[in-house]
Amino acid sequence: MKKGVVIGGGISGLVAAIHLAARGYEINLLEKQEKLGGKIQEVRLGKYQFDFGPSNITLPWVFERVFREAGQKIDPALRLIPLAVNSRNFFNNGTVIDLTADPDYMSEQLAGFSPENRQGFLDYLTEVQRMYEIAEDHLFEHLWVEWSDVFSPRYLKAFMSVHPFQSMDSFHRRYFDDPRLLAIMNRFATYVGASPYQLPATLSLIGYMELVQGVYYIEGGNYRLIEAFERLAVSLGVRIYTGCKVDEIMIKGEQVTGVRSGMDSWEADFIVSNADVRTTQELLLSEKRKPETQDSLGVSSFLCLFGVKRVYPHLHHHNLFFPQDVGRQYIDIFEQKEWSLSPTIYICNSAFSEPDRAVNGSNLSVLIHVPAVHEQRQEDLAAKYGEYRNHLIYWLENNWGLSGLSEEIEVEKVYGPAEIEQICGAPGGSLYDPVSCHRRTFFRPVMKERKVKGLYYTSGPPFLCGGAAMAALRGLNIAQMIQLDHERELQKRAGK
Repeated sequence: MKKGVVIGGGISGLVAAIHLAARGYEINLLEKQEKLGGKIQEVRLGKYQFDFGPSNITLPWVFERVFREAGQKIDPALRLIPLAVNSRNFFNNGTVIDLTADPDYMSEQLAGFSPENRQGFLDYLTEVQRMYEIAEDHLFEHLWVEWSDVFSPRYLKAFMSVHPFQSMDSFHRRYFDDPRLLAIMNRFATYVGASPYQLPATLSLIGYMELVQGVYYIEGGNYRLIEAFERLAVSLGVRIYTGCKVDEIMIKGEQVTGVRSGMDSWEADFIVSNADVRTTQELLLSEKRKPETQDSLGVSSFLCLFGVKRVYPHLHHHNLFFPQDVGRQYIDIFEQKEWSLSPTIYICNSAFSEPDRAVNGSNLSVLIHVPAVHEQRQEDLAAKYGEYRNHLIYWLENNWGLSGLSEEIEVEKVYGPAEIEQICGAPGGSLYDPVSCHRRTFFRPVMKERKVKGLYYTSGPPFLCGGAAMAALRGLNIAQMIQLDHERELQKRAGK
């Protein structure tokens, strides 16, 4: 029986462990934190419950597939419930637009737009559906084993048909010119930590996932997904070690042989790293990596969790507040590497759907995107958290209708790049790969290490963009790749 080690208990790592164990492999999963989940965590502050990490849940069929391909029915404790409104979008001129997958409701929301923009929106949905179907058929499960896989005729044909050399912003401008629609659709770029002016239009297929297939929430909070996957993994024989930081990936010749954590070690015929690629390289080379330059880091977040003693009736589950100069923030974050003073503010108010998460109040997760910050600057930046937190509250009170917010906050907790790095292990608190240009987006490193045999990454190709469902697909793909590699190895031996 082949032995494997999975480093990191995020969704991709958990799903890879589940499917390898279901195929008869002996799997040990090592997670440095005390709890599994990676970026998906649960935070409780008194009577208030918050989701830390990705909050939009899409493509529920992916989670059903994880259980089905492991030979199990979906966990009855895991309930995914569709939202009637994907997001409520607020604009500086007082306009409020709800995005929804309900065609009739969406038609009502577009009634105030010009006929050209209304028709353009419908044409846009048709095109992103075509792009999504191509990605689902040819790209999502394309196994990037070697560079030749990138240049295969099948891949290239699909690749060229999904607008890889056009920016997301310019693609959107083909269909509508209303600045409100552009602001809403361009924000999909932030799902993968990128600017719509730099990200290829291919990733506009995210629009299809939300606007056609819909957005869901998980009853009881997103961490219920992690708990369900953990139960499934344990039932299949995966041995899970939390509070277990991997110090070294051991190799002999050109083959991985296991991992070391303190005085303990685990033998392995293969290793799956659910950790940041750069962190994995450090373990592989057994040496301290060079300090990250600011340009090499991706995008992080500044997150304020506010337990508020009142309800704001105009808020929905997911809310976005767009400034007058929407494009300025992308210049600030991606070009100037600065915290924007004109940010789009996101608020998750999950108590809208489940009042028990904030009894007689609101659990507001207030988030903006900021540049990731290398270690040398994190201490200086942390001193500015209070100032920026106050800016956010001022904007929300005076511009966006959350009157009296500062006086109604009962409990709170603030996270910046330094705290996110500590939780997620990503250099500089970077939540995403630094996808800042066409070439780096579509020609990232393949999913298997070339320097040594038996080391795999869950980072995956760019089409498996942000979100829990895409992370699960990456885990499925890695498990499939490992199984195929071992089948080829057996065939090769049998042919001798």
